[in-house]
Amino acid sequence: MDLEGRRVLITGASRGIGAALAEAFRAAGAVVALAARSEGPLLALATALAGAAYPVDLCDPEAVAGFIGRVEASGGPVDVLVNNAGIDSSGFYGDLASDDLERLFRTNLLAPAELIRQVLPGMIDRGRGHVVNISSMAGVAAFPGLAPYAATKAALTRLTTGLALDLAGMPVGVTAVEVGPVTTDMLANIDGYGPTAASFQRMFNIRLLRRLSAPEVAQAVVSAVQKDRPFVRLPRRAALFPAIANLPQWTTRYLLAGVRPRPKER
Repeated sequence: MDLEGRRVLITGASRGIGAALAEAFRAAGAVVALAARSEGPLLALATALAGAAYPVDLCDPEAVAGFIGRVEASGGPVDVLVNNAGIDSSGFYGDLASDDLERLFRTNLLAPAELIRQVLPGMIDRGRGHVVNISSMAGVAAFPGLAPYAATKAALTRLTTGLALDLAGMPVGVTAVEVGPVTTDMLANIDGYGPTAASFQRMFNIRLLRRLSAPEVAQAVVSAVQKDRPFVRLPRRAALFPAIANLPQWTTRYLLAGVRPRPKER
């Protein structure tokens, strides 16, 4: 997709990967619409990038309901949706509060799924669009302390690959972004739990993982949208693991060649 003048909605855009994504898409010529809970930083970034800010708590079902419609009514169609917003939860699973567990699943999985449902009809009608879901390599291999976080990311990746089958032959692209540790505040929080931190350090020591930068990830995502790539996997030294995990899906796609993704219209 040529991003010049296209409108890109990015969730979790006030800091970290989200802010880097906003800057990278703007540099590629896109018009950015930024969503996040932190209103102050969000407004400042939107102003700096000549974009629009939409403060929202994606954990609140009422706030998510009709959100795409409100964004499009105030600034035009969403050509690219980037589901980046996410929260972490590191620690012993039995110590996790019920409210925190629900917030994790709503933010990391249910909100992205609902936003995709809302944005797809318009994209299909206009004959253009792209959906990006920021997942994680934790969805392939969970570390101690990351069980619920890894579960949401595994589900988000499978949602993305399944969505690609539903959209086969349609003018809407889909990209799953599976990344390792990125130097952000979220990673700092995860490092606060000993077993998780030790697991990451083990992978760093054997050079299977490395710390990624937010701009590095953002540039890869922009390139994937421009070139309609189905996956972004970083660091490349660990890309074999999600590739292997996705083999059953690609095999299924091959075996289902010729099956219509949607029933014929009457």
